[in-house]
Amino acid sequence: MQSAVMRFDVPAVEAGRVRRLVEATNARAAVHGLTAYSLDVSEPFLTDYRDPIDGRIVGKRRMVTVTIFGEIPRHDGWTVVARLDHDDEGETILSLFPGLPDHLADAVRGQRVLDNFCHGCRAARHRTATYLVRHDDGEFRQLGSTCVEPYTGLPIKGLQALWRFHQVKDFDWDGDAEGGYPADLRLPVSDVLRVTAAVVAQDGRFYSRSEEWRHVQPTADAVSAYFFDRRAPMEWRAAIDADADAPVTAAAVREWAVQGYGSLNDYRHKVAQLAKGETVDPRHLPTLVSAIAGWHRDREKAAAERAARRSKPQGEVGRRLTFAATVTAVIELEERYFGRRVQRRRLVKF
Repeated sequence: MQSAVMRFDVPAVEAGRVRRLVEATNARAAVHGLTAYSLDVSEPFLTDYRDPIDGRIVGKRRMVTVTIFGEIPRHDGWTVVARLDHDDEGETILSLFPGLPDHLADAVRGQRVLDNFCHGCRAARHRTATYLVRHDDGEFRQLGSTCVEPYTGLPIKGLQALWRFHQVKDFDWDGDAEGGYPADLRLPVSDVLRVTAAVVAQDGRFYSRSEEWRHVQPTADAVSAYFFDRRAPMEWRAAIDADADAPVTAAAVREWAVQGYGSLNDYRHKVAQLAKGETVDPRHLPTLVSAIAGWHRDREKAAAERAARRSKPQGEVGRRLTFAATVTAVIELEERYFGRRVQRRRLVKF
């Protein structure tokens, strides 16, 4: 008996669909007395996903390795090894039996085939498909669909059912991807925070979506554009990637975020949940990106508290103190009115 083994990777979210297809194929083949194939699905693992348009690594996907294995149907030394699809223009497309071993596959590819010919009935007529069969002694024969079962004893309808396994291997899992990206695509948390830190450094501060009235791009939208906008300038992406300080800032933001895990503050706990993971769903990207704003606020608050603890009275009460100082800021305050007179007020920092 020849063993058939088909092994390939599929998105983890599609493992159930593969299982259902194998079960349905086995049920159809069993009607014709063929032995069922087995299915093994590995544990999920993360793998890089490249944009099919520009080749960039955009994010990661959870994949599983699917292995379908069984015995290739055989009777009286005969095995069906390939199907030949003939089109109206005289072209013949060869399709190997699913899971055919490499040494047999090479032998099949080397065979000379004839359009619309059958060694069984030897009738030359129009056929859309013929089959190559092989005997254990190495002899090959080309048979029409109706001659396969009488010549080899193998049920043609059962074999055609097993050919459905090619659908699993060749299926376009991303054919209905929204926006050109698969729905199960995830982004590495470290990359999201690194890009966020670089964008904030470029813009000078974090911009929330509530500040769109300022006619500035919200930080979350800029980070999303880095990953998903194919029209984004490559020079802009290169500048973000070249920011040497961004990874350090990202690591600090992530550490700050994770410290909020279990917090009574729902926002801090949710950010911590996202930061603890290896990857994040793009729909949660705005929440994760906002962590850098909280990190900056806490740093500024801590710095103000340290400054307040270091602050001490200067000079003596009742005595004027004269010294040289550098003015760092002059801030206009709200005016005060005394009758008809306006008093302008300023806060001077030095």
